This record gives sequence, C-alpha cells and structure tokens, in this order.
Amino acid sequence: MRRYTYNGEEGRYYPTLGLTPEPGKRYPLDSNPGDGDWTPPDPEPAPEAEETAEAEQKQEGSDA
Repeated sequence: MRRYTYNGEEGRYYPTLGLTPEPGKRYPLDSNPGDGDWTPPDPEPAPEAEETAEAEQKQEGSDA
C-alpha cells in the first residue's frame, strides 16, 4: 500500500476512506482519491505501460 501526502484543506472528511486527514501528513491508501489534494510518493504507473509490457512478452514468446 502506498502512502499519499494530503495537501488539501484542514477539516475535510473523506467518508469512503473513513478519515479526516491533516495537511502535510501521509496516509496509507489503496489508490489516489483523485481530487487533486493527494500526492503519491512517486508517479503512478500508467495502465498502458503494463498492457504494453504484457503484449511484448506475448510477442517474444510467439517468436521462439
């Protein structure tokens, strides 16, 4: 689970997360809530990159 830093306003409650985060603190989250108030520790991988890697592996296997 990745730890995201909350950068939003104090006092905001996230019912789906069950927490009221404090600005500047890090919280373990399954995914970025996507409202622009959270910063991940590193960039999230693009879903396309995973799909491309799988496709390349399948191609390599079929070339053998």
